[in-house]
Amino acid sequence: MSDKLSKIFLIILIVGLGYLFFRHFNYRKEIRDNRARTICKYTFCKQFPKSTEAFVKYCVDGKLYRNSSGGCPENSEVALNKYYVLDYSTIDPNKIIVDFSKEITDSILIKELESKLEFKYWLDH
Repeated sequence: MSDKLSKIFLIILIVGLGYLFFRHFNYRKEIRDNRARTICKYTFCKQFPKSTEAFVKYCVDGKLYRNSSGGCPENSEVALNKYYVLDYSTIDPNKIIVDFSKEITDSILIKELESKLEFKYWLDH
């Protein structure tokens, strides 16, 4: 009986890990196949006991988004409130990949995003 339960548990574990891998692969594939690029503002790093989660703000088609983009970059305190390249899916703009190695320093792009973020903020509050 114990042998059967351990085999069932092992099968469930393998299927669960396969599902997670497949889901992550499809997430990246959708972004790669339907890629659009914009800039985002890195706003917050949430700390967990064994990991971190980075939050960014960006604007797509006049709609403001604030999403998690995975783990925080190295030296996240220094990178806070800076601007980076963001790839998103045109099908679902909530699916994003942020490249923290590509910082944006173009003042025109930054001012354009900031004006959208401020304008949307005052409309929402």
